Amino acid sequence: MVGAGPGGIVTAKVLLENGFDVTVFDKYQQVGGIWSSGGCYDGLANQSALRIFEFADLPNRLHFASAVDTQRYLENYAEIFGVLDRVRPGTEVISIRPVEGPGRVGASGWSVDSRPTGDKAADVHRETFDYVVVASGAHHHAQLPELPGRESFRGTVLHSNEVRTGTFAGRRVVVVGGGKSALDLITRAAHEAASATIVQRKVNWMIPERFLLGLVNYKWILFTRLGEALLPRYHDPACVRPIDRIDERVKRALWWLITRDVLLSTGLYRLPRQLRPAHALPFHLAHAGVMPRGYVRAVRRGLIAPKVSAVEAYTDKGLRLATGEEVAADVIVFATGHHKVFPFLDSSVRVHDDDGRLRLYRGIVPPGADRLGFVGFRQVFNNIMGVELTAHWLTSHFRATLRTTPDEQGMREAIDACLAWQEQVLPGSGGYDFGPYDIHCADELLHDMGLPSRRAGNLLAEYLLPGGVAHRYAGLTRSSSDPTQS
Repeated sequence: MVGAGPGGIVTAKVLLENGFDVTVFDKYQQVGGIWSSGGCYDGLANQSALRIFEFADLPNRLHFASAVDTQRYLENYAEIFGVLDRVRPGTEVISIRPVEGPGRVGASGWSVDSRPTGDKAADVHRETFDYVVVASGAHHHAQLPELPGRESFRGTVLHSNEVRTGTFAGRRVVVVGGGKSALDLITRAAHEAASATIVQRKVNWMIPERFLLGLVNYKWILFTRLGEALLPRYHDPACVRPIDRIDERVKRALWWLITRDVLLSTGLYRLPRQLRPAHALPFHLAHAGVMPRGYVRAVRRGLIAPKVSAVEAYTDKGLRLATGEEVAADVIVFATGHHKVFPFLDSSVRVHDDDGRLRLYRGIVPPGADRLGFVGFRQVFNNIMGVELTAHWLTSHFRATLRTTPDEQGMREAIDACLAWQEQVLPGSGGYDFGPYDIHCADELLHDMGLPSRRAGNLLAEYLLPGGVAHRYAGLTRSSSDPTQS
């Protein structure tokens, strides 16, 4: 197992329950991924409401939890379920290669090279494993734009991953990006920096903590079957229910109302029109995060200077925008996303297409490679639930107990169809981000495992109560040993 973040620890737990002997490599000193990375900027918090950021077998009563509390929950989970003893902290995986042998790539197992994190002079330790799970996370390899003039700017340039407590204090800060991280950081800078400017090519949608003018928590809208039924139809016909066939005219009318409510509930309606999203929902809903508290207020008070423009080049004083305007800065932070790459993986395993999109069947396994899986790259809004269901699916795949498994060609055709659907419905998803389709993604994996997709006691609860939450899926390890047809 590569990675001891949420995806790694829950996969290790499920594998252990199914009789696998598990070793977890992690470059950090603690489990938890970003939460344990040491020195994360003050104020980093979870954007999940109550009962959203939790695994099925361990309730989490925290609401928009702090980084410290989130880290404590993950450590507690790893300890309770025997994962902590299987983790090798501070160990970096530098190479994963298939063991040579007859049959397909990986059929004879995998050779894993590792060494202490950051110590390139240390001896490399080589081991052989029957199976490998990559749970290294989708947000580790920083993506920085290549802009001319870098040598002329004498200030500090960082990726959002590198921001730490005190980075902004008393300095002129420019944050480049329009996603959740960018808005979080600029809101923080508004209270600490000498000046705070955000530069974004376009304004993205942000989701309010509460819908209906602040009365209803977002999970009662976004995480229900009724809410998902308003989205464009899911790509897998086996997961389409009658409610998903709502007339398109009705969907458009309801999304018109939802768009107005989001503008009101987030406070975006109080900003100038150029600082609101250009397209109505559900356009680019997959890229939305929860609106940071205080962002709109800081913009209105002049504590944040928003610029809607592309960035053209560095200057000696900061950045030049495509509009010709120059923005002065002491610190420039690029919240511009991450490369979904696996530098330790042997070139014989191809997991990207020519456009850089991930090509994984169900977002989990690469066609043509045996005994290898990826966890955390079938991303949904409630990704902690997504990685737990992925762990169960992958374990069943390793045990060859899935109800149906296509051959290599069938996997490739399924990936092609899924990517075509994503490009139409979730543009820019990179082949891994399924955004708001929490329940449909869950249904798909449950169908493959031969488990029932109905998770509530009656139809009213099934369609109106939040279904994209982990506790609805408790006991899957027990269920998978005696699957029931859905």
